[in-house]
Amino acid sequence: MTCSPSQTACVATESNGRDRLLLRAERLLGDHGASIDDVPGAANAEPPQRAAALATSLMDLYRRTGSSEVFEALVEVAAPQLYARVRSRLRCLGAQFDPHEVLQDTLVNVYRYPDKFDASRPGAFAAWSSTIVDNVIRRLLRRRTSGVEVVCSPNEILMQQADRHTPGPDRQASDQEEAGVTARAFAVLLLSYLRAFGRLTERERFVLQMVEVRQMRYAELAERLSIRPEALKMVVFRARKRVLDHVAQLLAPAAA
Repeated sequence: MTCSPSQTACVATESNGRDRLLLRAERLLGDHGASIDDVPGAANAEPPQRAAALATSLMDLYRRTGSSEVFEALVEVAAPQLYARVRSRLRCLGAQFDPHEVLQDTLVNVYRYPDKFDASRPGAFAAWSSTIVDNVIRRLLRRRTSGVEVVCSPNEILMQQADRHTPGPDRQASDQEEAGVTARAFAVLLLSYLRAFGRLTERERFVLQMVEVRQMRYAELAERLSIRPEALKMVVFRARKRVLDHVAQLLAPAAA
């Protein structure tokens, strides 16, 4: 198969951009005293496994530091592969679900539950994030009302392998561009949320973490804080509103 000069230039430009992105991510690891070789089995791995180990290293560093800069780098590195995984999983569902929304929900879970990650092998992040993708799709399927035609059963959808037919360069470029735009936009949103969360009082941050991250029941948390559940709900309401207001203020210049 031959490629036109324009296609060849597009693929070369895309490859160079990807290489620069990976180099920036590796330098970021080094700035934090970390390395891909810290992942068990990565030191002597082949290039594809080394690339997977980079995402694993970034995720492990984010787990240890909570750095928004590290998370943003992780999103940039891993989003194209995650987006491809999402599209593969949704193949039998047609247009029922938006792959960008599934990708966003997946990144939310990666962001919220880093403590559940174990960097035990080079492909740990790929396997862990794939499980998150599957869980997100399961939740979406459960929320669907009856009567929606599904070509495949949920089990068939979640057991199918990724498409082995490699798409053409134009399709690859389009898919990666879409994933990159979504990842960058979502990274901006998460960073805005993180900054807004940091403006809350210590008590408000604690309450939101217990309610939204650890899923603690209002009655249990109210007893722990020695306040009435109704008062606790008001604290949560006001904290959420403050976060939304701060995020709106932070994003207003970009929207304008």
